[in-house]
Amino acid sequence: MFTKFSDEELVVMLQEGRTKAFDELYIRYRDLLVNYVYRRVKSVSIAEEIVQEVFITIWERRKVLVIQKKFASYMYTSVRYATLDYFKSNTIKDDFIDEVVNSYEESPKTNSIEEYIFFEELQEALNNATLLLPTKAQEVFVLSRYKNYTNKEISEELKISIETVKYHINYALKLMRTNLKEFYFLIALLFFRC
Repeated sequence: MFTKFSDEELVVMLQEGRTKAFDELYIRYRDLLVNYVYRRVKSVSIAEEIVQEVFITIWERRKVLVIQKKFASYMYTSVRYATLDYFKSNTIKDDFIDEVVNSYEESPKTNSIEEYIFFEELQEALNNATLLLPTKAQEVFVLSRYKNYTNKEISEELKISIETVKYHINYALKLMRTNLKEFYFLIALLFFRC
């Protein structure tokens, strides 16, 4: 009966405490999420435990749950952070960091659906954060991070000193860190190089 409802409708019912709506969301996403986490932790039992904990948290916080994006995106983001917490608490970081960097060096079309969704969200968040920058900082940041210009090339292109280029890059990165907290870990890996 609940299979006919959209994720958004099920979330509303979940917030009302309807266990069947929760069960349907669990059935729809459990295996996908376990598979997603397994590719990172290489352990079925740990992947299942991480996903189970995320679903328990969803149920416990159902009355105050605020989902501002698609439920699928929300769940993938939640298990991604839960997986990061697992790695932090177990001090297993290097392999995971390499995997994240390598997966985003490829075209998002070659990655799984959940990675494509995250890539799209990340791209939109980066574009929005870039638009918040003052004009000159925006120009410098775009040339530096999106077009891979060197500081010297930016200096020549915009007719400003290299020190001014560095100032604008540092200012832009500081603003990005503030505005992109949700994506900070991945953005740090991809963009924060001076």
